[in-house]
Amino acid sequence: MKQAELKILNGVKIIKPKSKNLMIRLLLLLIFFLTSNFSYSQNIRGIYNSIEPKCKLNLKIDNDNSFVFSIGKIKNKKGIVNISKEDKVIYLDFSDGIGAMFSNDTISIQNSGNSMNPYVHFKECNDMYIHLVKKNKVLVNKKYLIRCSKKNIE
Repeated sequence: MKQAELKILNGVKIIKPKSKNLMIRLLLLLIFFLTSNFSYSQNIRGIYNSIEPKCKLNLKIDNDNSFVFSIGKIKNKKGIVNISKEDKVIYLDFSDGIGAMFSNDTISIQNSGNSMNPYVHFKECNDMYIHLVKKNKVLVNKKYLIRCSKKNIE
């Protein structure tokens, strides 16, 4: 282990490593932690569609975390989404108190409350929970479903 120089300046202990190599390691470690905390937001951007048949809600999230909820061609809500991570769970906080969870290219939103806490975020959708799946994922799932249904027919 390399030696460090200890100085006391105005009653504060300052430890200066004698090795530049140790300083570089500490700097790289700091950069790693900072980038690992913010890297999860990169895979959230994209276009999402509702998987509920009666709900035609769409969501677009851009690189700058701006979002637009739309139903059909009508833009319903827009703003900036705040992203946080806690215990390996990614939470999304949209404007107007809309909270969601993100997992495996799916965004899950609780659309309505209960009798103790009544609210509805999207009146056009009657479902209590709305699940939005990334557009590419939906296309893959539809192809898979078509392939499975053809096998079942034959």
